Amino acid sequence: MRRTTTVVPMLLVLCGRVGSAQRPPPRAATPRPDSTAPAKDALTRFLEGFTYRNLGPAAYSGRVTSLAVPRGTPYPKTMYVGAAGGGVWKTVNGGITWQSASEGLGVQTIGDLAVAPSDSGVLWVGTGEKNSLRSQWWGDGVYKSTDGGKKWTTMGLADTRSIGRIVIHPTNPDIVYVAALGHLWGPSPERGVYRTADGGKTWAKVLFVDDTTGFVDLEMEPGNPEVLYAAAWHRLRWGGSHMQGVGRGSGIYKTADGGKTWTKLSDPSRKTGLPTDRMGRIGLAVAPSNPKVVYAVIQVDRGVTDDEQGRYGGVFRSNDAGASWSQVNDLQAVPHYYYDAIRVDPTNAEHVYVLFSPLLESKDGGKTFARDSLHLVHVDNHALWIDPADPKHLLLGNDGGVYRSWDGGRAWEHMQLPIGQFYTVIVDSSQVPYQVCGGLQDNGVWCGPSATRDTLGITDADWYPVNGGDGMWVQIPANDPFTVYSGWQYGHVSRLDLRTWTRVDITPLALDAGQDSGYPYNWGWTTPILVSQHDPTVLYIGANHLIRLTQRGADWEVLGPDMTRANREHPAPEVGHTSYHAVFAIAESPRSSNILWTGSDDGLVWVTRDGGKAWSDVTGNFPKGAPTSCWVGAIFASAHADGTAYLVYDCHFRDDYQPHVYRTDDFGKTWTDIGRGLPRAQGSLTVFEDPRNARLVWVGTATGVYVTTDGGKAWRRFGKNLPATPVEGMALSYAQRDLVVSTHGRGIWITNVAPLEEVSDSLFTTAAHLFGVPPAYQYRQRDTHPDFGSRPFVGPNPPRGAVIAYYLKNPEPDGIKLAVTTVAGDTLRRLTGPGYAGVNRVTWDLTRDKPRPRELGGPTSAADLKRVEPGEYVVRLTLAGRTLEQRIVVHDWPADRLGRIR
Repeated sequence: MRRTTTVVPMLLVLCGRVGSAQRPPPRAATPRPDSTAPAKDALTRFLEGFTYRNLGPAAYSGRVTSLAVPRGTPYPKTMYVGAAGGGVWKTVNGGITWQSASEGLGVQTIGDLAVAPSDSGVLWVGTGEKNSLRSQWWGDGVYKSTDGGKKWTTMGLADTRSIGRIVIHPTNPDIVYVAALGHLWGPSPERGVYRTADGGKTWAKVLFVDDTTGFVDLEMEPGNPEVLYAAAWHRLRWGGSHMQGVGRGSGIYKTADGGKTWTKLSDPSRKTGLPTDRMGRIGLAVAPSNPKVVYAVIQVDRGVTDDEQGRYGGVFRSNDAGASWSQVNDLQAVPHYYYDAIRVDPTNAEHVYVLFSPLLESKDGGKTFARDSLHLVHVDNHALWIDPADPKHLLLGNDGGVYRSWDGGRAWEHMQLPIGQFYTVIVDSSQVPYQVCGGLQDNGVWCGPSATRDTLGITDADWYPVNGGDGMWVQIPANDPFTVYSGWQYGHVSRLDLRTWTRVDITPLALDAGQDSGYPYNWGWTTPILVSQHDPTVLYIGANHLIRLTQRGADWEVLGPDMTRANREHPAPEVGHTSYHAVFAIAESPRSSNILWTGSDDGLVWVTRDGGKAWSDVTGNFPKGAPTSCWVGAIFASAHADGTAYLVYDCHFRDDYQPHVYRTDDFGKTWTDIGRGLPRAQGSLTVFEDPRNARLVWVGTATGVYVTTDGGKAWRRFGKNLPATPVEGMALSYAQRDLVVSTHGRGIWITNVAPLEEVSDSLFTTAAHLFGVPPAYQYRQRDTHPDFGSRPFVGPNPPRGAVIAYYLKNPEPDGIKLAVTTVAGDTLRRLTGPGYAGVNRVTWDLTRDKPRPRELGGPTSAADLKRVEPGEYVVRLTLAGRTLEQRIVVHDWPADRLGRIR
């Protein structure tokens, strides 16, 4: 199903009224089934008043899957980038600035981008990336833009889920070929090569192998659009680390009549010199300077004793347009499912690049390859564009974003795009301003401030890494902001002291039969870590058991039994859909340290009410038909009742894209499905209950955040400017009442939810309501950054001062009058706020209308004398003879520490 989103500039600042309606969607759009409530009812108008600000960061960016540059312009200024979870980005000034170009896309996971050679305004996007890794998300078909990416219209093929390549006819932009991989986590018939001759109105499947084999690459012969080469790939990921990436369906095909008929070049009867069986992923390239030269990089699962050497695979070359082939190199990608790209210099058929974890370059037609030095450039490469007018001008896309070289790869510059792929997020509210930390795909664990004194905003220089690898969970004790617990893939957990930068490995090891022998613990890719809310020296870590660490990790004990379906006595058979057989979710009740919950990646749910002495497996208590073999994506223990908890099953690893959200009020004895009002094909990844309002719950899906204000009876999309990208984590700054959202593709986003916490049945019947005001901080701004131009990413600070929010049942054309007074009632400042129906905001900048009287030794400038001192104040709103008031507490911003780390 197609969904339409509104994408706004990344430096949107939340201030004033934030309730304007969305721009009209494209004609092809269909309305979201967000709720059964009529459009523009009171709650809808209310929720439209919430927008987010984007923190980024862009320092390490995120995985880039595709690059597209219009043809015919030397040293082009216009370039497009497709990100694994961050949508489409465009620059029109050669990379100095970038803008999101994703409006109208239903999802932000991009498989391929293509610009029509004959019309640079025509672009096609295939959604759902092809790299087949653990943290991959699903697409919803192909989209077309006729205005350079300003607007997109869905063009079908929604259930293909993953697109490997798009190729457009050189002179007729209505003729398009799509290589569709199909579902990653299960068989599906929506695979193959598709062709349209009418610009996407109708499609014909012109090549199909079987329901487990899709097409990962597609190349058109330069100068002859009737000739195409297609790479078929048998691939299924069964969950966890189990990847089936080799099969009989894999192979190379060729057509010489525009897809009407195809020849399998890897058919053993043809004896072309290509491998004929046990093939995995395949990449293709045709030399533009000599189209008879065709290259293929082929993974072959035969005779392998060195995972970087494919004895029967590697790089193959044809000098006669595919009629015969020879193996010219046996290099092989590790892991094979993650890489396949091979590119040829447009001016020299002997100059070849292969994109694996390193970037490899050959100048002798593939016989030998040398690593590019790639100084300070990320590894894991997926896309490469070579300028036809200057082959030393390169664009490289990898897990760290986009890099450009002007000298053939000797030196590179990084394009800063806020497309970070966060697995997790936490908030350290002990700091002012509060800190945000999270783990990113292949880019470690990073921390940064939610605000700064700088007039410029929040820059990448304000962020700092605390761990490497694939960054996973991170925790900071409430009483010690200088201690950071964090992890990287497969259970590696450490404690870091930010004062000395001393790191201590605290990963529990099973030594019952010797380290890493006998029965070691099972660790998932994303190992959960949780610091106790009741004792900051206690941590919980999830393996196949729940492990409690004490004394800051100096000691530990196993709590309870094996909490997965693959225990030692009764191991689960490793057939079909499987997992790591590890705990994926841990929750501790904020009401009692004795109440703990766990959920495994194979569906089991356990609870203890006595601190781990006795456990109950409550998996069998879910309603009939509940997907209790799926991953337990998250558990949230309620702050309002001991027995209440929320749980989401994330079933996309089982090829099930439906939402599965449950609530229990009796410690798991019974469960209620509360996710029925959520969109049907966007999954359920995480859940978060508000600590002040028991009826207020958020769910993160594959395309954003949804909220219920009635305990799950009805759901609505929350935050109209949040991109349609996966949300895997949420946290709350308890003082500021900020909801912090981590996305797997567009970084960190923040919105203040204090007004939403006061929603009740009676709110919308009142003429006006003045919400509680979060604490405000008085500070002097600073300018500590040089004039570094327009390129670096900068996240906006929150409005400076006290943000005053109020609700109006009906519009007030003349606006709303407010007064800020002392506690004694002396008026300091008069404000006029917007008068729209719904939630409105006005910011008091913590100044008086008139300077205060100067005391002995006080400041002499009028500006300083207008600044209010820290203390308590009152804001009053008067409407129709009724006066509402709320307290405002102003604090001094604490003195800054030297350096950027805390």
